[in-house]
Amino acid sequence: MLIPRVGFNWLIPNARRTGTTSTNASVTYTASGAVTKTGTKKFGTASMYVATSNDEIYTANNTTYMNYGTGDFTIEWWMYFDTLVGHSSSCDLLSNDVAGGLGIRLAQAFNSNGLSSANPKYLNVFARQQADLDYWTLSSNWTTSQWYFCVLQRKSSVITFWLDGVPQSRTTGGGGTAATRNFASAGAGTNIKIGTADGGNGVGPAYVDEICFSNTYRYNFTDRVIPVPTAAFTLDSFTSQLLHMDGANDGTSFSNETS
Repeated sequence: MLIPRVGFNWLIPNARRTGTTSTNASVTYTASGAVTKTGTKKFGTASMYVATSNDEIYTANNTTYMNYGTGDFTIEWWMYFDTLVGHSSSCDLLSNDVAGGLGIRLAQAFNSNGLSSANPKYLNVFARQQADLDYWTLSSNWTTSQWYFCVLQRKSSVITFWLDGVPQSRTTGGGGTAATRNFASAGAGTNIKIGTADGGNGVGPAYVDEICFSNTYRYNFTDRVIPVPTAAFTLDSFTSQLLHMDGANDGTSFSNETS
C-alpha cells in the first residue's frame, strides 16, 4: 500500500469542504426576461434560460450577500450554450450591482473578445464600473451543446478558476487582480444580477443551473484538479445562497433553497 509522503499534496484529494446545517435565509429573485426551462437542465427539474443579452434575474430585496470585502469566497455554477451566435463583446454573467462590486463575464477583457469572436475562450473578473481584473485563458474555446462546471474561488488572497474540475491559466488584467481586491458594497442595499450586469451585454442565449454562493473557500488547493459534482448542491453552513433554478417550463419564479 502506498503511504503518502509529507509535503506531497498531489497525493491529497482536493475534495469540496462542507459544513453543518445552514441557517441562511433565502433571497427572492425577480425575473426580467429570464425563464426556467425544463428541456435543458443539469440537475433537478429545470435551469434558467436567458434568450438575449438583456435577460436576467435580480434580487428584489437589495441584498448584500456578495459583500465579500477582502475575504474568501467561492461561486460555483453550471453553464450551457446552444449557440454562440449573438453573444456580444462583454457577455456579463453575474454582478453585484454597485460600483466596485464583483462581476464575472465571459470575455478576455472589457468589451473585448466575446463568445461570438474567433477565440471565445476567456473568463474575466471585473470590479463593476471601475476596472477589469484577472482573466483566465481556457485550454480550448467555449463550445455548444455541453454543460460546463465552473468554479471561481478566492482563498487567502489567491484567486482560481476551475473549468470542469481543471484549474485554468490566469493573467492579471490591466485593472489589477481580484485576489486582493476589496469587494465590499459601496452602499447599504445593492442588487445581485444573474445573466447580465447592466441590463444589457449579458451572456444570453445560454442556460445556467445550480449556482452556489459560499462565504468561504471550498477547495484547499488552487493548483489541483477538483471533483465534478454528480448531484445537485445541498445547503450547509458555508452556503450564503443556493439557486437550483427549478420550476415549470417558461416559469418566472426564482426562489433560493432555504435552511
